[in-house]
Amino acid sequence: MTGRHMNLLLPHKLMDFSGLIGRRQRLRNAIGLCLALGTPQLAQAGGSDAELESELQFLAAERHIVVTASKLQESVDKTVATTSVITQDDIQHIGARNLLDVLRLVPGLGVTQTMLGVREIEVRGVKTLFSDKVLFMLNGHPLDHNLQNAGSTWVYDDLPVDTIKRVEVVRGAGSALYGANAFMAVINIITQNAKDLNGLHASVGAGSFGAQQYRASWGKQYDNTAEAALHFNHTDTDGIGSPVPQDSMSIQGLESLAPGKSQLNEGRNDMEWQLGYQGFKLDGRYISKRTGTFVGAAFALSNRTVQNYEDYFIRLSRNWRFSESFTVDTQVYHDSFSFDNLLQLAPHSFGHVGLQNMRNGGEVQGNYQLSANQTIISGVSYNEDEQSDVTAENGSDPSQLEPTLPYGKSRKRTRWGVYAQDVWDLWPNLRMTLGARYDRYNDFGGTFNPRLGFNWEFIKDYSLKFSYGTAYRAPAFGELDLINNPILSGNPNLSPEQAETFESGIVTHPVQGLTAQATYYHTHISELISQVPAQTTFVQYANSGSMLSEGVELENRYDFSGSLQGSFIAANIVYQHTIQNNLAVADVPKARANLLLNWAFNSHWSLYGHVLIKDATGRGVGDSRPDVPGYAVLDMSMLGQHFFSKRLDVSFTVYNLLDKTYFDPAPTSVPGDYQQAGRAFFGHVNVRY
Repeated sequence: MTGRHMNLLLPHKLMDFSGLIGRRQRLRNAIGLCLALGTPQLAQAGGSDAELESELQFLAAERHIVVTASKLQESVDKTVATTSVITQDDIQHIGARNLLDVLRLVPGLGVTQTMLGVREIEVRGVKTLFSDKVLFMLNGHPLDHNLQNAGSTWVYDDLPVDTIKRVEVVRGAGSALYGANAFMAVINIITQNAKDLNGLHASVGAGSFGAQQYRASWGKQYDNTAEAALHFNHTDTDGIGSPVPQDSMSIQGLESLAPGKSQLNEGRNDMEWQLGYQGFKLDGRYISKRTGTFVGAAFALSNRTVQNYEDYFIRLSRNWRFSESFTVDTQVYHDSFSFDNLLQLAPHSFGHVGLQNMRNGGEVQGNYQLSANQTIISGVSYNEDEQSDVTAENGSDPSQLEPTLPYGKSRKRTRWGVYAQDVWDLWPNLRMTLGARYDRYNDFGGTFNPRLGFNWEFIKDYSLKFSYGTAYRAPAFGELDLINNPILSGNPNLSPEQAETFESGIVTHPVQGLTAQATYYHTHISELISQVPAQTTFVQYANSGSMLSEGVELENRYDFSGSLQGSFIAANIVYQHTIQNNLAVADVPKARANLLLNWAFNSHWSLYGHVLIKDATGRGVGDSRPDVPGYAVLDMSMLGQHFFSKRLDVSFTVYNLLDKTYFDPAPTSVPGDYQQAGRAFFGHVNVRY
């Protein structure tokens, strides 16, 4: 079999990615991997051409391996899930500044601006203010620590990418494996470990809008099985300063800071650690983030808003090997999320809000490899969630605020879950996956979510895929307990949102180097948590209505060979149709495309180009404004790698090269929409010792 059709059914160490190859060992292991996969034997790596060929062989194999889809290491082509993998090499070539630059390339995903500054992640035409229908994970650990508003983009939307090894995006229902909030997609961010680092790495980046990035990483493995990896990142930016000609105050003739500019300055410090000894592993990440706002919490332009977020988790895990075919993974963890925000609601009106969220939990997962063709995993998890220290103040002067009625309640939630999955190759060309999970909550009861699918290579290099699954999103504490708000109130009787997803597709490799894929998806969302008219307040959260999302995702990539090895062209196009209560959903496009080209001049230099094309986005019911125009934006990046004995990499990127003026949709409170950045520059240097 070729590398893209390798048949991997390896139980993974509870999403511990230390088994993926370290950079300093890539050359040696790439040759071994290619031999194991049955590819033609490579020449000795004595010359630069052989080294380049071996490196590219490894990178190609790395791009075709995924773990998140089934908690088993398997080929992307063999999994039943719709999956995209973005490797460290891809991230370097595109000149990404943060995680959002990476996610924009994924079929079916879109990124848009909000008034608070946090970005929305749209998946297959479905998006919410807090991106609560997407489960973010870091090295397999869920990051939905914000219990009040759900979602992870509060802290992780601008995550630095220098320490990322790969990003795996699994679209579709994922609750059968991961439980809550794996609703429309699971995004797993996998960072470099001790084996990948094997020394000291440092990088610095700078660019337009006062953007600065600094990173230092160190990793080492010891002979006594001990290993350690440490990462530190600091980023800072003044923000893009978008024009805001009108806001919610000025359109009413009230005192306003508009016209003016957005004040989305951002700064963050974060540290990650991975420590291991004798099979035990202690890992986690701490993030401190400070940010302004794009417009303001009340859609009134602000220049004094300061949002402070603190997020961390710490996890202790171990893989217990009882035999070659049976292992058990255990983990316990503590998560924390808090904010302390000063919000400018009008020129002379301020609010101060804060809270503390914590989660304690654990998981046990058994992995039983019945044969080389079948692996069963099953597990049980338990979590205790708690919200406390809900504070609220307001006044006309930030230095003299007075306590006011709280906007939320202290609350505790417990939940446990059990799950099982069977991945079975009935024949060498047919893989079946069957699984289910049951979760039980103390506040709204239980939810059962199955998953099944197959992947059938009916002709060599041509595979059909089908999958069915359900998912749920648990009500956030803010939806249950929002109080003392004359406009919107919570509802303690909410049920979880439910999604039912069908997917079918074909994956082909018609010629050497070419991969083409087409996927049709159909997702029906019920028990939608919406805002409906109420008696004591203007609106209230309730399970009301439904949503239908369907569409087609087309993907193609061609990797050149011979003298052009290392170069590729790629494209992905999405056609999507989303309706809610029989009406077209506002603020999402019907089509989106990415066109990509990487031209490798030699073993050191390459030029990368990316065109993002987005269709016009329609308005909501009652909004008479014209549709937000579509646009095409061109980015270009030059990358130089492996200078001075492979110790130095440099890159320079121009975003929006043609200085296109374009907008993200805004509600009627901000008539002019959200103007995005014009031409911008970013340079980056990475050094390895």
